Amino acid sequence: MLKIFVVVFILVPLFELYVLIEVGSVIGALPTIFLTVATAILGAWLMRHQGLQVMQEAQLAMAKGEAPEQQVIEGVLIFLGGALLLLPGLVSDTLGLILLVPPLRAAFARAWLRRVAQQRAARSGVVEAEWQVKEAGAKHIEFKSTQDGKIIEGEWGEAPKK
Repeated sequence: MLKIFVVVFILVPLFELYVLIEVGSVIGALPTIFLTVATAILGAWLMRHQGLQVMQEAQLAMAKGEAPEQQVIEGVLIFLGGALLLLPGLVSDTLGLILLVPPLRAAFARAWLRRVAQQRAARSGVVEAEWQVKEAGAKHIEFKSTQDGKIIEGEWGEAPKK
């Protein structure tokens, strides 16, 4: 916990300050201040605009009877991106802008959901797999795990009647 505290509250601000000083020495103090304020204003506007858009997409998904998982994760990423843009510093602004680019944000959300699903499956003992029947009418079946590529072959038939 102490390591996280040191990184978040000491090293990150020092790095942000270093980058601000370096950029300020290249483009000047006033343009650097203007750039920092402009990214904060842009972040607030993008956060509001894209947040409303994702909220509408979530409502459409719920109207179709689908769970709005993707939209919820994107909403969290929009909030995080906007918060990073509101913080003073060019590194946090860059990370915030990356999170507010819709295709990148959607890719991050899909990756996050995929990772959560894999962790949930690993904990529950469920193996995600593809299956196929070797021959039409045959009772031979093959399962291929999409996680580790292992193949499980077997026979199938109807359950015995009591």
